[in-house]
Amino acid sequence: MKKIIFIVAGLILIVSGLLFSPWVTEGFAKQRAINAYNDQWKNVQDGCGFNCKDCGVKTSEKTLLGRKVVIEYACGLLPSDSPEYHKKKELFVSFLGTVH
Repeated sequence: MKKIIFIVAGLILIVSGLLFSPWVTEGFAKQRAINAYNDQWKNVQDGCGFNCKDCGVKTSEKTLLGRKVVIEYACGLLPSDSPEYHKKKELFVSFLGTVH
């Protein structure tokens, strides 16, 4: 009986650790999101990126099983570096460190 209690308590601790994933910090999630996005566009000659005014990570919010990161970027040749030409994208960094 004691063995079952220890197993159940251990499973509860593991599942709660995965749900809140304290190892996915804000800095880690931001870096993973930026790297994953840059990797998508690394072989495109005039692709999208963060080389614009006020571009980059806008917000990072803790969620179950990871973090939600909102990035702002620009694509192609812009007539002017104005926020009206910038785009936003929401990425999810999971507790495994993968970006979706």
